[in-house]
Amino acid sequence: MSWFRFNRGPTYQILTVSILAGMLLTGCGFSPVYRQDNSSSVRQYLAQIEVAQIGGYHGLQLRNQLNEKTSPTGVVDVPRFRLSVVLESSTEAVLIQSDNTATRQNLRMNASFTLIDLSSGETVFKGNSVSVGSYNVVNTEFATISAEDNATERAVQEIGVEIFDLLVVHFNRNDP
Repeated sequence: MSWFRFNRGPTYQILTVSILAGMLLTGCGFSPVYRQDNSSSVRQYLAQIEVAQIGGYHGLQLRNQLNEKTSPTGVVDVPRFRLSVVLESSTEAVLIQSDNTATRQNLRMNASFTLIDLSSGETVFKGNSVSVGSYNVVNTEFATISAEDNATERAVQEIGVEIFDLLVVHFNRNDP
């Protein structure tokens, strides 16, 4: 009779597989990217980033989101890095009716960013983030504008998360 039988039910199977996966992960040198301890060098580097002004209302939203994520305790007095972001957006008609009117639009937002080391002036990291959202075009102008604003805000949110994730991965791999 073996203890490792899988005929006891799905609960035991999930528990056994979880324990084995946990044991394998602890033995391979796995370390979480988003550690919460204060000694994490990634958090220290992120807190030293100054996010430069980004043009437009949605650029302001993106800048605020990046500031919240990189330094949640407040803006640093003497930054070590500057993050410059260029935000561009365009719309494209997707569903076109026989009378040549569009009923659905795709909003494509592109953000190219550069992380500059302020002490040396050299570019440390460059990247690009793209988000595509869509919205319906309806008969009332107010509803269409609201849908477009909502799609834009979702795209800005996605871009902010992706830029932050790329910065975390960069600082996790490279120690500047």
